[in-house]
Amino acid sequence: MILCVSLNPAVDKMLKINSINIGRVNRASVESVHAGGKAVNVAFDLSLQGEDVLLTGFVGGRCGRMILDELKQREMPNKFVMLSTETRTNMNYIDSLGNVTEILEGGHLVDAKSEEEFLHLYMNLVKKAEMVVLSGSLPIGLDEGFYSTLIDRANRVGVPVCLDTSGAPLANAVGHSPFLIKPNINELESLTNHKYDLSPLDIGFQEFFDSASFKNVMLEDLMDLQDFGIAVICVTLGNRGLLLYAKDQIIICDAPKVEVVNTVGSGDCALASLIHSLIKKVSLLECAIYASAVSSAHVNTMNVGDIDPDLVSELTGKVKYGIFKCPKR
Repeated sequence: MILCVSLNPAVDKMLKINSINIGRVNRASVESVHAGGKAVNVAFDLSLQGEDVLLTGFVGGRCGRMILDELKQREMPNKFVMLSTETRTNMNYIDSLGNVTEILEGGHLVDAKSEEEFLHLYMNLVKKAEMVVLSGSLPIGLDEGFYSTLIDRANRVGVPVCLDTSGAPLANAVGHSPFLIKPNINELESLTNHKYDLSPLDIGFQEFFDSASFKNVMLEDLMDLQDFGIAVICVTLGNRGLLLYAKDQIIICDAPKVEVVNTVGSGDCALASLIHSLIKKVSLLECAIYASAVSSAHVNTMNVGDIDPDLVSELTGKVKYGIFKCPKR
């Protein structure tokens, strides 16, 4: 069983709009309303790929009940701690060019009693898990070291943790040896306090590997992170694809071109696909290619998890990649 932890889930509302005019009335059509938040998205994607998944975390209020109702309809196993405060709603505005403007609420308030109740539940569930996924922002009331606490407790019982968060929670957690982290390129730059020049990728993989930005900055930062005991680092690069670093090699896969319908959840889809491949124990190259193909197929759909398997198969054969063998330190 893969335990997906959603501490700050949301009701995600997708709205189609021609353009957003600040300070004026804007009319939009509702495309979908569904349970969301990064860990929920990952759980949906893992389930669609045939994995045994259980969701846990916090929910509260009317939005929390909506999420639980949808999980019941999807037959998604879950055990949540109920809060007296309201779970958030996220608004995603998609314009005629496919650009997404997200308005994300901060989330519900978690009180000390509910936090302790969750920690007790978490440890009972972790002992039955093959892997833990910690994904998304932290809600109000939990300190920035909460993910570090969850990683430590999973590590004690030998259960690997996959982490996808940003800012202070990510910076705090990397020193606690998660098995895998999946920042996007902006989150990695914030974590390392360095900017990376990805433009050589537009010429070719070898040109990027030969660039000063990669050899003198990014490579050193990635190796420093691996020294914390992080076995797998996956960095999503937007429309340039993704980077996978593990076992002393760096693989970069491009993103096959598709019509962009909605980019929300594509990073979560990449994480789910990577976890699915790692569990199946396929090669790292196959892991990276599959994650890139599924992520690209995902931006061609409106709703999370609504991916055409035939498109995934087609795109898998189109993924281009480069491999860099890391030097010994």
